[in-house]
Amino acid sequence: MKRQHSRGLDAAREQAEKIAQDLSSQFGVTYHWDDSKLRVKGAGAKGHMIVTADTLDLKLELSFVLRPFKRRIEQEMINYLDAFCQS
Repeated sequence: MKRQHSRGLDAAREQAEKIAQDLSSQFGVTYHWDDSKLRVKGAGAKGHMIVTADTLDLKLELSFVLRPFKRRIEQEMINYLDAFCQS
């Protein structure tokens, strides 16, 4: 899922960090930065978000257990990214 934004690199990285902190506290995921890539890993899912000055590119892999919820999870991520990029 890739979206354009107009926040600039620093603001986009700050928001991505907040997202990761929320995921960590709510779902116990771990995360770390690898240059401009925020990597996340949790029970049943792993992925990354590439943050640039004008784009967010999210990739998420779900385990077999979570695959039945794939559409719902994807829709939630789309809604969140759209809200982030429009603000």
